[in-house]
Amino acid sequence: MTPAIRTVHWGTGAMGSHALRIAARTPGLAVAGVVSQRSAAHAAATLAREAPGAAGAVAGDDLAGVVARCGGADVVLLATHGHLVDLEAQLTAAFELGLRVVCIGEDAIYPAAVDAELARRLERLAQRRGVAMVGTGANPGYVMDWLPMVLTAATAGWTSIRVRRASSLAPFGETVLRSMGVGLSPEQFGAAAARGEIDGHVGYGASVAFLAAGLGVPLEIVDDVCEPIVRERPTELDGHSHPGGVVVGVDQRCRAVAPTGQTVTLEHPQRLGRLEGEEPLHDLIEIDGGELLRARISPALDGGIATVALMINLIPALVNAEPGIHTIASLPLTPFHAPAAQGRVAAANV
Repeated sequence: MTPAIRTVHWGTGAMGSHALRIAARTPGLAVAGVVSQRSAAHAAATLAREAPGAAGAVAGDDLAGVVARCGGADVVLLATHGHLVDLEAQLTAAFELGLRVVCIGEDAIYPAAVDAELARRLERLAQRRGVAMVGTGANPGYVMDWLPMVLTAATAGWTSIRVRRASSLAPFGETVLRSMGVGLSPEQFGAAAARGEIDGHVGYGASVAFLAAGLGVPLEIVDDVCEPIVRERPTELDGHSHPGGVVVGVDQRCRAVAPTGQTVTLEHPQRLGRLEGEEPLHDLIEIDGGELLRARISPALDGGIATVALMINLIPALVNAEPGIHTIASLPLTPFHAPAAQGRVAAANV
């Protein structure tokens, strides 16, 4: 029998907890440990709630300690921060322990576009320690970059790419909602944005860099706008409750241009659920190269489900990947249960 891949789950928010729950019931994976930035007690409570049958798994607030006590691991599923500067210490700790990493931090999708020197440091360390890392997520990492890149293969060329993702923030935890300004009045949102406290969707830079690399066309962002979405009606859905007249999400738009005149437009309105009369949740990709190619996913991919699925499904490829920092474009993406993926799991244990 092929030994299971042992996972450590670092981050116990909404996405980290969801990933732990799915990993615990995925054949071929064995949950070895949980690490929480809050406290060892919080890690233990999350482990007990999400993976009660994980035999021998341990919890703590220190990665090295958890790995030592659980008897070793193979892959870290990292769900803690969005910005690369905040991820550096955690990635470094995992690499030093000889652990591969799947990370859902937005900047991890294409680190070199965020901080080239920091990305080089991580690349050198990963190479030296013989480990690999990949960043992924529903967006960035899939809908606004990987999917349109793949769809251009069915065209003879392109002059413009437009992606619109109207999605729900309901699957995400308080950290994400706070970064979107959810619950603030329009005036409070404006003041918070002026203080740099509204992140909104962090991933446009990564998506544009990913597309530029994948399509072989230099792209420069010329416009990036983030505006509050204010719902005049009260919000009572998906476990969220807000009065009318407050911010329930953000509407962001980004436009990038190539020296050749080709354009990429990314539009991302995201709000808490959807009330009657509001724009339906959907993902739309339009590629114009003389003949228009249009692909629509309706309803939009659930950000939580898709992000966790991508984390899990990339593990077989990651355990066989060459050392270094990868993107989702450089690894085969196969559902974990598929024979090809299981073959990569077996090969990793030879």
